[in-house]
Amino acid sequence: MILPVGKEREEGSMKKRILALVMAVGMTVGLLAGCGGNSGSSDKEAAQTATEEGKSDSEVKPALLLSGSANDHSWNQFGYEALMKVKEELGVEVTYSENVTTVDQLQAIRDYASKGYNPIIGHGGAFEDDMIKVGEEFPDTQFIVVAGGTGAEPNVLSVDNAPWQYGYSYGWMAAKITKSNKIGFITGMEGVSTMNNLVGSWRDGAKSANPDVETSVVYISDMGDVAKAREAALSLKAAGCDVIMHELNAGMQGVIDVCKENNIYTLGRSESDKEYAPDQLLTYTEFDWAPKYVDLVKKTMDGELSGGTYFYGFHTPEAPGFVFHYDEEHSWNPEVVSDELLEEFKTEVEEMFVESPDRTYTAEDAAGGTK
Repeated sequence: MILPVGKEREEGSMKKRILALVMAVGMTVGLLAGCGGNSGSSDKEAAQTATEEGKSDSEVKPALLLSGSANDHSWNQFGYEALMKVKEELGVEVTYSENVTTVDQLQAIRDYASKGYNPIIGHGGAFEDDMIKVGEEFPDTQFIVVAGGTGAEPNVLSVDNAPWQYGYSYGWMAAKITKSNKIGFITGMEGVSTMNNLVGSWRDGAKSANPDVETSVVYISDMGDVAKAREAALSLKAAGCDVIMHELNAGMQGVIDVCKENNIYTLGRSESDKEYAPDQLLTYTEFDWAPKYVDLVKKTMDGELSGGTYFYGFHTPEAPGFVFHYDEEHSWNPEVVSDELLEEFKTEVEEMFVESPDRTYTAEDAAGGTK
């Protein structure tokens, strides 16, 4: 069990401002030193650091590392906004570094730890190995890796959304609404444990809802390739699938396009996807990291965190792993998913995972092809 460390100090507002400035300058120098040998480097290419002060003198001072820009309108911005929610709700001092490269991240993590920041959060699995290295040097500091792998005892915690829970939900719902008894799934990174759990659970959920349903999985080499995703969707359409789901990056547009053109049910990622294909979209899934960050920092304050892995999902209502959303009043498309089916979903899926949240699937469970 890891407890917040350090001696509580009361400081005047001017002293706090000076201290924050010194930390920001020191972090920037430390990060720039990692790329000083490259004459082509610029300030924009180096990791940038900024500090925000909250209202509290709490010893818990979260620090966040981002691999990209804090305003990228995507993954890194989600992390930054979650950190700001921590500041707003808990009133603690927070700091963050953006555009942290793999070359610089070890020193950046170490600098934060040496300055007493706790917890130190890496927003992305790429930070995990270096978090584990620094975690050994600072056993009284809590390190958190968002979307990591295994974490490490006693103080490096990998946190993520439970992919087997929303994957199972997708498959269950697809098998319930299909008319052709054929459904498909398109994704990438075949063999990676997260995908094994996501795709394997999708297939499991489908078979539990409808043992006779035919499940087809197509893996593509680039999850951002719209053309390849479109080609995969067309192949599933040709095979008779009337529900085609996906876990892709930019490539998802190719899938949604094919589904819109051919009146096939699919998934989205945002309100704009629903507006683009309202009749074909079943739901879009929101993965809001803000309540999870608040929950993790609270647990750090209370000394409740340690190392290993932790997943958010149906079983963590205080910080849901994901939320299915269609419009202001409905989680799933009401023209397709009836109230009766939603009640069945709540009983057979949601309540099942509340009682038994953990599952593991293998590469064989998630294998490409048709089963």
